[in-house]
Amino acid sequence: MSERYVDPFPIHRSGVDLHIHTTISDGALTPEEVVEYAHRKGLVAIGITDHDVTEGIEIAFQAASKYGLEIVPGVELSGDYGKKEVHILGYYMDCNNEEFQKKLALFRKVRYERAEEMVKRLKGLGIEIDFKRVEEIAGKGSIGKPHIAQVLVEKGYASNIPEASWRYLGSRGPVSVPKYKLEPSEAVDIILRAGGIPVLAHPAGTKVDELIPYLVKNGLRGLEAYDAINPPAIARYYVSLAQKYGLLVTGGSDCHGRVKGETRIGKLKAPYEIIERLKEAKFKLSK
Repeated sequence: MSERYVDPFPIHRSGVDLHIHTTISDGALTPEEVVEYAHRKGLVAIGITDHDVTEGIEIAFQAASKYGLEIVPGVELSGDYGKKEVHILGYYMDCNNEEFQKKLALFRKVRYERAEEMVKRLKGLGIEIDFKRVEEIAGKGSIGKPHIAQVLVEKGYASNIPEASWRYLGSRGPVSVPKYKLEPSEAVDIILRAGGIPVLAHPAGTKVDELIPYLVKNGLRGLEAYDAINPPAIARYYVSLAQKYGLLVTGGSDCHGRVKGETRIGKLKAPYEIIERLKEAKFKLSK
């Protein structure tokens, strides 16, 4: 292994986690709560990567100022590859880019309409939940299935959010509604056009290794090799794959808080070198 990359999961007093969701999309913690939690866990930098929305980044910046915690601006876009969902992370985009924000607004609009249709289909099954309550839970953020699942739990139709998701809302559930069709390469392009660094999220989970060469040809810049779930051997494999294709290595917990059963912030403490490499790549793009 090249000396450029360190051994996965070394013992750190501090580290980074570049894949965290907040209540601005489908996380359980507000941006302020994410910042405080990360500080308590000894992290020195975190990435705010909400789905299709960037409003949580500035809130996190303000909250982090008193701790000296570094905030990496990010976003997560979802694409389709056959029957699989492929997520592309973007880092250091120009969040004021008009074209970029118009795309995100479109994706959020489709999410909203999809959520409305799911609630309508639930009612057709005799499951009465109020869409206004879904909106209340989502707040100003991007509405998603976890918000509907939370209402299903409140109403006693499921014992927890994961159960509500697979029983009713998942791709095989009775109220499943097709998502907005976006090719992974399109997601890469959207991030590049906004001046960002596109990274393939949790490749160990999506298992689309055969897609990586194609995405590289279309501008992919990195792989999320480190995560909070898989053993070090898996991380080493994706580090080697990143080296093979000349890609950056990143790491993140994909934390959604209790929405996915646990708060993973702090379970992964990836090396700060990751951010240094991302900044180098951003500088090259800006030249």
